[in-house]
Amino acid sequence: MAMNRTARLIMLGQLSLFLCLSICFLLIPHFLFESDEGGVSNYGTYARTIVPYTLGFGVCGVLTIRAALSLPKGSSYRTLRRALILLGALYLLELFSTYPYKVNDIFNNIHVFISAVSALYCMAIGIWFALSVARNPVNITLMLVQSLGFVVAALTYLSYLHVLFIAEMFTGAIFGVLLVHTVGEVTAPKTVLEMA
Repeated sequence: MAMNRTARLIMLGQLSLFLCLSICFLLIPHFLFESDEGGVSNYGTYARTIVPYTLGFGVCGVLTIRAALSLPKGSSYRTLRRALILLGALYLLELFSTYPYKVNDIFNNIHVFISAVSALYCMAIGIWFALSVARNPVNITLMLVQSLGFVVAALTYLSYLHVLFIAEMFTGAIFGVLLVHTVGEVTAPKTVLEMA
């Protein structure tokens, strides 16, 4: 089945984010191997990785918002539209809060706050998708795996673990798959037999 425009935009946004962060990792892989491992945001502060980092989050944020605006008008997609617009805005806020976050504690706190809100929001959307919007075994499994990554990230934030980079990449990738799968399912054109 061919993807519609909304699902395609979501997929392209998530692919751009994942591919650009993978390029960042190839350029500077040491965050994965440090005992006090840094997070993905560090790539937004190095000259070598700032371009792919910016492209990843920027393209993903813009395409997510465009996907939301491409949804058919009407009340049946209103909540999904708003959820995707906020998600796209959070990708962009996370991007722009990254650049100055090492300047001082104020910028650092702003970035940490936006990142935490973004992580909580993605977890909330994952749960909403899996249990309400498109309840099926695939989405429930993806949501459970995303939850595992979220718990690992939270334990890292609380200093019980030191695997922030791995937790962010893993959770982000699983959420991306869940997002693409759900939006594709919800916006797929219904066949005559399915409508009957």
